[in-house]
Amino acid sequence: MRVDEALVRLDKALDEATLGGHPGLYVVHGHGSGALKSSIREALRESHYVSEFRPGDSGEGGDGCTVVLI
Repeated sequence: MRVDEALVRLDKALDEATLGGHPGLYVVHGHGSGALKSSIREALRESHYVSEFRPGDSGEGGDGCTVVLI
């Protein structure tokens, strides 16, 4: 998935999680070149929905996944 497509889907997922009363979500972006991971994490830093986020633990997908708390 391209970065611009992923960021649109991220915004939608954050909206749905917030409106649905979910405490957070997992964003699976993989490793790849790192561009997608970096862009997603930058968007999460700027999002007013996000209270915190972190790389996944080994049982959560490791650094190929970002755990987001709303």
